[in-house]
Amino acid sequence: MIRLPDAQRLHVGDIRITVLSDGPLPLGFEHLVGIDEDEYARLLRLRHAHPATWRSGLNAFVIETGGRTILVDAGVAGGMGPETGRVPENLQAAGFTPDDIDTVFVTHMHRDHTGGLMERDAPRFAKATLHVHEADKTHFAENEFARSVLASYPHETFTTETDIAPGLRALPLPGHTPGHSGLGIQDGAATMILWTDIVHIAPVQLANPEVGTTFDVDVDEARQTRKRLLDRVAADGTPILGSHVPFPGAGVVERADEGFRLAPLYYTHDR
Repeated sequence: MIRLPDAQRLHVGDIRITVLSDGPLPLGFEHLVGIDEDEYARLLRLRHAHPATWRSGLNAFVIETGGRTILVDAGVAGGMGPETGRVPENLQAAGFTPDDIDTVFVTHMHRDHTGGLMERDAPRFAKATLHVHEADKTHFAENEFARSVLASYPHETFTTETDIAPGLRALPLPGHTPGHSGLGIQDGAATMILWTDIVHIAPVQLANPEVGTTFDVDVDEARQTRKRLLDRVAADGTPILGSHVPFPGAGVVERADEGFRLAPLYYTHDR
């Protein structure tokens, strides 16, 4: 059976974004904190999802702007089940080669976002420079895989909001990891926020932003960051892209009877 590529394009002004799925992630109740199993199931069903079949997303992104080609994260390289590891094939299907990538923006150093940066012991994107928050470089200093990634690539660190490329600004969003960061994307009046791991199980954590995950380094700080950002994008209508929002991970956050909900963006044909 031929598997269709999981790649979709969208635009922020003249900035072109290609969303690449790395495959579905088997995240469930056992990965959440601050909620019981009955409430978890109720909130999933509230958004027409079934607890037995729910799969979260794992997305990476290629952003073309100002003559630059930036990869945001690289998937888990198959390290979280047989359905993952699809970024390389979807990158190719979308018309890119690894050598097309001149910059990799690492939202944080968790393996599901960095695993695909390596091909055996070599950098998959040999012509790229990495950008990573200094706090994550420090936090993951004893992690063998993180060390191998940073040793294999030229890299630059940042500590505050920083311009990465034309129209792309790093936005520190701490809590999930100390250096967890998203991207503000802007071209003229058109804007979007790539919020990376603000949520992991979107129907549950949007309806109840108090719910954290076992992956959060600082659950309380991650919760405050999540609530603050949800309030912001629901108020101003800025579209979002999420790493763990089911593919293609794009939508507009709206207030709902319970917490928030995500209205998916309409598909726009490539140009």
